[in-house]
Amino acid sequence: MTLRMKLIAAAVGGLLVLVLVLVFVSWMYSEAKVRRLERVVDSAKQQARASEESAAVTEIAAGEYRKKIEYLETELATIGTIARRQDEELGKIGGDVGAARRDVERARSIRAIGATAGELCAKLAELGHPCR
Repeated sequence: MTLRMKLIAAAVGGLLVLVLVLVFVSWMYSEAKVRRLERVVDSAKQQARASEESAAVTEIAAGEYRKKIEYLETELATIGTIARRQDEELGKIGGDVGAARRDVERARSIRAIGATAGELCAKLAELGHPCR
C-alpha cells in the first residue's frame, strides 16, 4: 500500500469515526430531549388529574348550592304568598277598624237620654223582647 492509499484510508476512517461521533451525539441529544418532554407530559398529566378532581369537588358543591337556591326560592315564594294574604287581611281589618272608630265617634256625639229601667223594659216589650 502506498502512502497515498494509507492517507485516504486514514481520512476515510477519520470521517467514519467523525460520522459515528456525530450520530452518537445526535442520538444522546435526542434521548435527552425525549426524556425532558416525557417529564413535561407526566407533569401535565398529574396537573390534569388534580384539576379534574378539583372540578369534580367544585361541581358537587355547585349542585348543593343549586339545591339550596331552589329551596330558598320556594320558601321565598311561600313567604310572599303569606305576606300578600296578611296584607289583604290587614286592609280588611283596617277598613273594619275605621268603621268601628266612626261608630264610636258617632255614639259619643249622641247625647245620653235619661231613662229608667222600667221605661227600657216597656220599649223592649213593644219590640218583642220583654225583660225577664
